[in-house]
Amino acid sequence: MTRPDVGSRQTFDTSSPCEAVLLDLDGTLVLSEDVHRRAWQAFFDTWGVEVTDADYEQRYMGRRPSDIITGVPGPWTGTDPAAALATMTAFTLEHADSVKVVRGAAALIRQLRIKYPLAVVTSAGAQWAQHLLEDVLGVRHLVDFVITSEEITCGKPSPEGYLRACAALRARPEHCLAFEDSPSGIQALTAAGVRDIVGVTTTADAADLTRAGARWTVPDLTPRHLLHVRRSINAEQTARESNDKKAKT
Repeated sequence: MTRPDVGSRQTFDTSSPCEAVLLDLDGTLVLSEDVHRRAWQAFFDTWGVEVTDADYEQRYMGRRPSDIITGVPGPWTGTDPAAALATMTAFTLEHADSVKVVRGAAALIRQLRIKYPLAVVTSAGAQWAQHLLEDVLGVRHLVDFVITSEEITCGKPSPEGYLRACAALRARPEHCLAFEDSPSGIQALTAAGVRDIVGVTTTADAADLTRAGARWTVPDLTPRHLLHVRRSINAEQTARESNDKKAKT
């Protein structure tokens, strides 16, 4: 996909020139955490394992299933990870039709794509990502790169996925704007060097996202909730331009 026309109308300015926008998928663009929770519960049931909501949020939520299956101790430890992952994927796809869109998500992608190249970085697999971006959101053709679990060695909070996206977009992390919903995802962004991070409070509260490194938090992606983000970015841009003028005089 070609890069957008740099002469197009600008929708967001960052404190330093924005080169690209990075987006998480589950929880940020779609409300799918309930689907993943039910899929994991079905997976746990097959192994006779009880996992509390608190333990799920701490050890499972927002992480790649492959990392969990190979890294979190359980009765699946030592078994065929590919078979366990296939079972988990089947459980997830079984509930795919119940996914809902975060308010304003599709419109925001269409707006941002006027000016910026976009990448989606997800802990999910390619089949799930394709379904959400194409069938649920209808924006797959607007996204330049999709980094899925199959393409990285270490999942979030590792910065690998976001660094790979920045490289693909030829963008410097410190000059990117990002949207994430989980502390682990925001930690991945900060580790990658991204500073302008919007935390979406669909799966974690604002305090947790701020502690992880989010500069702003919003309940959804509608224009009225992003207004304070836009105003903050524009104020920083104005101040930067003013300082540049003073430095030249």
